[in-house]
Amino acid sequence: MVGTIILVIVTILLSAFFSGVEIAYLSANKLSIEVFKNKDAKKGKIITELYNDPKSFLSTLLVGNNIALVMFTILMTSLTQPVLTAILPFNIAVIGLINTFILTIIIILLGEYLPKTLFRIYANELIFKLAYPINFFKFILVAPAWILTTVSKGFIKLFYPNAEVESESVITKQDFEHYIATNVNEEKDIDKEILTNALNLNLIKVRDCMIPRNEIVFVDKNDDMGEIKKAFLESKHSRLVVTDGDIENVVGYVHHQLLLKNPSSIKKSIMEMDYVPEVMNVQDLMYKFIRTGTNIAVVVDEYGSTAGMITLEDILEEIFGEIEDEHDDEAFEESKISDNEYIFSGRLEMGYINTTFPEICLPEGEYVTISGYIVMTHGSIPEQGEIIKLDNFEFEIISVSDTKIETVKVTKLNHEEKP
Repeated sequence: MVGTIILVIVTILLSAFFSGVEIAYLSANKLSIEVFKNKDAKKGKIITELYNDPKSFLSTLLVGNNIALVMFTILMTSLTQPVLTAILPFNIAVIGLINTFILTIIIILLGEYLPKTLFRIYANELIFKLAYPINFFKFILVAPAWILTTVSKGFIKLFYPNAEVESESVITKQDFEHYIATNVNEEKDIDKEILTNALNLNLIKVRDCMIPRNEIVFVDKNDDMGEIKKAFLESKHSRLVVTDGDIENVVGYVHHQLLLKNPSSIKKSIMEMDYVPEVMNVQDLMYKFIRTGTNIAVVVDEYGSTAGMITLEDILEEIFGEIEDEHDDEAFEESKISDNEYIFSGRLEMGYINTTFPEICLPEGEYVTISGYIVMTHGSIPEQGEIIKLDNFEFEIISVSDTKIETVKVTKLNHEEKP
């Protein structure tokens, strides 16, 4: 009697164990598991084997759980059947139904619901801490599990001969995002932002981070070395785009190191540049840079015209934020001088301005920067000191270069002040 009770407890605990491990295995964040694996090589090896062959492991859990439940049912019935027969005035069939109902409640509660709830909450920790007992049961149940898997594959091939089982990536993007959200604390906000930016890189288009066409510093392939040297010194760039006539005909780029060789011309030092569409996502472009060993490309629009250029540094800045060196200019000007007056650098993006100063609500469109908006809407590059009224705004051009607006004062007009 006592021995039977002990076996009943053991079998229901085993059922709970197998049910819990199954849900933990399926619910565990795989990136967190990778972190745990680095803390214990032996357990890490076991966990790796489990995730390398999920079908076999899940079959093992299924076999173990079924064996435990069958044994529990037999043993529990031997205990409860005589008691129910003695106290209930029903025939054997009714008592059998009552006994089945009681066993079902016990199995659902103790063998399924409670362990699965607990193991789901602590999935990452439990799947790792229970690595040794999991491995033990995997070893002793390997034979019946193999039989079950083989038979299952046979039935699948019989009824679905062309079925293919796709292998699932060990770590998915969702796993990574979940790990970042739950494991990176507030003291590591910078790390969290970097990881999040890296995950969202495939959502960013080349046009969102390229150097606009009118800001490309370029030289012509027929320029003399004096002009080339001057362009390097004034721009402080390490590379310059080389054209044949104008920016629509880019032939490549030159590196400042060519100046050390004192060449008579740059024609033999021109390196090729790839052309990429502005709608390409920067993650694909970064992979292309890595694959080809390049780090600079010309960006073209839908008509094949030069829209800008992009470098590997521009992509990295989308992940790490602005990367400044000793040659970088100061931060773009952005200031609010009264309730409806602002001063902005022409390089500031419209989306950034609207986010930073939500009350201004500048119109967004095909253009990217405020300079691009004014030039595109106005139809030409305005002169310094010129005042332009567009939509519900007045723009006073504070400073301007040959190719772009450098600084502009923006005044948001009241409805009665609109032109």
